[in-house]
Amino acid sequence: MRRLLGGFIIVVAVSASAAGDASFSRDVAIVVKQGRGSAEGRAAWDRLSQADADVLPALLQGMNTKDTVALNWLRTAFDQVVEREMKSGGKRIDTKKIVAYVKNPANAGRPRRLALDLLERLQPGAAAAICRDGLDDPEFRYEAVAQLLDQAKARNDVKLYRLAFDKSRDMLQARAAALGLKNAGIDVSVARHMGFLLDWHLVGPFDGKNQKGFRTAYLPETGIDLKEQFDGQKGKIRWKPIHVTESALTSKDRHQALVNLASKDALGNADDAVAYAYTEIVVAKPMKAEMRGAADDNLTVWVNGNKVFGFEEWRNGVRHDRHRFPVELREGRNAVLVKVCQSAAPNPEPNWEFMLRVVDATGKGIEMK
Repeated sequence: MRRLLGGFIIVVAVSASAAGDASFSRDVAIVVKQGRGSAEGRAAWDRLSQADADVLPALLQGMNTKDTVALNWLRTAFDQVVEREMKSGGKRIDTKKIVAYVKNPANAGRPRRLALDLLERLQPGAAAAICRDGLDDPEFRYEAVAQLLDQAKARNDVKLYRLAFDKSRDMLQARAAALGLKNAGIDVSVARHMGFLLDWHLVGPFDGKNQKGFRTAYLPETGIDLKEQFDGQKGKIRWKPIHVTESALTSKDRHQALVNLASKDALGNADDAVAYAYTEIVVAKPMKAEMRGAADDNLTVWVNGNKVFGFEEWRNGVRHDRHRFPVELREGRNAVLVKVCQSAAPNPEPNWEFMLRVVDATGKGIEMK
């Protein structure tokens, strides 16, 4: 009888837990779908926010949504439950489930960090321990590389600097690792590592036609002949080769390979103008990649004659990876054409520049020539 009774009690407990999880999941689904914009949605949110610690994994799973409004409602419920539980020391929070959620890179970044913060409150030092293993984790890679750089510096360890450089996807971290290698007599290119395109042919300035240049097709868009001569804004213009110099390893700026069109070594200052930049990259096999870039003003990109990106914005400034878009590269040679406009005078920010890089899904430069 005792064994039967014991078995019966266990079954009831498991069934009650499963029923609770299912109930939480239903309420989470209602909030994700309706927020608190209906009586049903508000009632579901009220039940979630008043539940015990067992609700936390379901709330985290619900936050794997692209709906920021729903995510914020679930976050509010999560915070209420956590603060209530922490008043009693957080002993009822299932840390194993929270750890499992944090370590799963398939989960969304924001709730993973929210869960990591909770773990740190419950177990000081847990965040550093988890991030230490995140060298290939898109959400915690930065923290993992930061720890690795600290170790490399403390030990003056070339192998650790090499690993930090290879795993880095942040510009300043890549520079720090490259500087450590340089001090050991090893030169590496941060720009190549990050996939920046450094060698271009430039032509311009063309007349911007009162800031209509973005929507106006000029001759370089019809085909590329690097020996061709054009009618420019102030006379005849030709293609001009340029190699971009990388920023110094000790630099704190966020531009590693900026093409300054206004430079006297490039096209020179111009207002209400349009410029084109052309290059070719060679890859060993067909691949899907991503281009990331920015321009002041406007950025349009063609790959192998196909327009892959175009966005009109004036006096916007250049920010690292402002624009990201997918591209398909074919085996062998791939032609890349970039169009950059410059706004009309008076121009309080007369910068005329762009940057472009080609990367894999992690943000590392692809293998190319």
